[in-house]
Amino acid sequence: MTKKRISKSQYTRGLQCVKSLWLYNYRKDLMPEVSPGQQAIFDTGHEVGELARTYYKGGRLIAQDHNDIAGALAETQKLIAEGVGTLYEATFQAKDILVRCDIIKKVGRAWHLVEVKSSTAVKEEHLPDIAIQKYVLEAAGLKVSKAFLMTIDNTFVKKGPIDPHKFFRLDDLTEMIEDAEACIPGNLKTFFAVLSNEKKEPRVDIGGCCSTPYPCDFAGYCWKDIPAYSVYNLPYLKAEIKDQLRKRGILKLKDVPADIALSSKAEDMVSVAKSGKAIIKKDEIKDFLGTLEYPLYHVDFETINPAIPLYDGLRPYQQMPFQVSMHVQAAPGRAVKHFEYLADATKDPRTDIIDFLLENIGPKGTPLAYNASFEKMVIKGLAEFSAKKAKELGKLVDRFVDLAAPFRSRALFLPEFEGSYSIKAVLPALIPDMTYEGMPVANGGDAQNAYKALLSGTLSPAETATLRKDLIAYCRQDTLAMVKVLGCLADVA
Repeated sequence: MTKKRISKSQYTRGLQCVKSLWLYNYRKDLMPEVSPGQQAIFDTGHEVGELARTYYKGGRLIAQDHNDIAGALAETQKLIAEGVGTLYEATFQAKDILVRCDIIKKVGRAWHLVEVKSSTAVKEEHLPDIAIQKYVLEAAGLKVSKAFLMTIDNTFVKKGPIDPHKFFRLDDLTEMIEDAEACIPGNLKTFFAVLSNEKKEPRVDIGGCCSTPYPCDFAGYCWKDIPAYSVYNLPYLKAEIKDQLRKRGILKLKDVPADIALSSKAEDMVSVAKSGKAIIKKDEIKDFLGTLEYPLYHVDFETINPAIPLYDGLRPYQQMPFQVSMHVQAAPGRAVKHFEYLADATKDPRTDIIDFLLENIGPKGTPLAYNASFEKMVIKGLAEFSAKKAKELGKLVDRFVDLAAPFRSRALFLPEFEGSYSIKAVLPALIPDMTYEGMPVANGGDAQNAYKALLSGTLSPAETATLRKDLIAYCRQDTLAMVKVLGCLADVA
């Protein structure tokens, strides 16, 4: 068998799990399709990478894609020979390792290597990523005098055109990667030994490597014998204890022995699983309901948080609302009224959203949100944006009540919740006939992607109208769900 060539991403994959590396090479059929969420991460990385190139202007892009590696290698060598001093996506191969470097820049007789990440901080997992690139470049004949990591400065606030020198941070990691460099030969020996046997899948137990530092593509395959709701869902229980339970054949919560020390939440999860009966603390539920003052305003935002801010006053990854749904109930037993706002994607929506909130939420009554800390954070961001309305918005934040509170505290805790207090877990258990299944926009990720499509300006009028209709239906469902869930709490109390 021909010796395998591995890429930079395969090298870091192998560091996380050699079984994942083997599966990637021989069983790609086990990989799930790229999810919309994962694609959004890829898209963000691409956008950040393009902006990073403007930090070093005048460079040349190696444009050949992954299907033309030979062309990319040849073009890289050609441009270096011609004396081009800055290259984007420069491609090198040495010792059966292939790397594509975000940016390399010649300084004197040596080169600076710049790895670009959409992260806002240097992380441990970045070090071997940079180290393997430096290793290959030097094996290919280039002297690398400096190795940098370029990340996003999360204190940056957009004001006019983005200056990449203010948007990015540049950290010299040349010395920090020395230990990672020293490990490369030994790691490569291990990886190539694993890949030398196409028919022998490595034996690696499930555990932390399945999700740290990155979620593994093959987790579904490796965890196929673990129920979706199992001892691995128990909070604050050490990983080694969960593993011990699994090795004893104990996966279901109802089978957890009494001598296992559990947190209070985990105890409740196990108790409910064993008994099949709900936990209902009527006094706590009544106390919660007693904090509510009519009219009630059920509020839900849909937001996007792009790495590269869209409008002035925004920071990288700051949540920016583009849609609000509100169901208002004036008094107990009264019919609810629905109000909504959806940005038209042609301008900054924040002023309109502020006006919508202040016009539709009166000076009395209780605004509610499910996991209200998110809505409160969004409104605080709006207050930062609008000095004139900051005081009013601040008062509004102080009035919010969290509808998730009685579920988080397990005042109401059903077996069907499977330990979660997410509304996506609570709603089908309490109101089985109310579902998001089959909706074109069925979750927050779908909503973000839909709005990004509107922002792109590439949709036809008919496509735009359909997408807006789907977004409105989804956000309306979220606040109507809150109305229904609150009604269930009242019935139980």
